[in-house]
Amino acid sequence: MSRTSYLLVGALVGAAVAAALNYFLGPAPGTTYDANYRSRLDFALDEGRRAAAEREQELRRQLTELRRI
Repeated sequence: MSRTSYLLVGALVGAAVAAALNYFLGPAPGTTYDANYRSRLDFALDEGRRAAAEREQELRRQLTELRRI
């Protein structure tokens, strides 16, 4: 490949990475920049923590039930 091809491939890869970072770390549509600002990543991380806590409670409940038997 020539230098020009490498330059074009590098520019395309860089643009793709920048677009992905902007999507995941940027604001959600309709977001206002105030004290309640949250990015998509913040929202996804909070949802993951909430789901993990719910699953942990369910597993602890099941463990408690199994220990009674």
